[in-house]
Amino acid sequence: MCSPPKMNKIFKNEQTSNGVLTLLLIVGGSFGLREFSQIRYDAVKIKIDPELEKKLKMNKVSLESEYEVHMLIYVIC
Repeated sequence: MCSPPKMNKIFKNEQTSNGVLTLLLIVGGSFGLREFSQIRYDAVKIKIDPELEKKLKMNKVSLESEYEVHMLIYVIC
């Protein structure tokens, strides 16, 4: 095992400190992406209440209809 003065000398080296930070970023990013992608798959498994699903299907809102409404409001103002 390295003695403390040798360890200090190793970690004071700029290449070593940058390399450790880069490895932490790569490994941490991998775990983070895995967790966020798991959320997407878990959200698909959630069941919606049938009454709420009926309300959502009855509400026919499209991008074009919203654009027209906002343009009318803009023209009036």
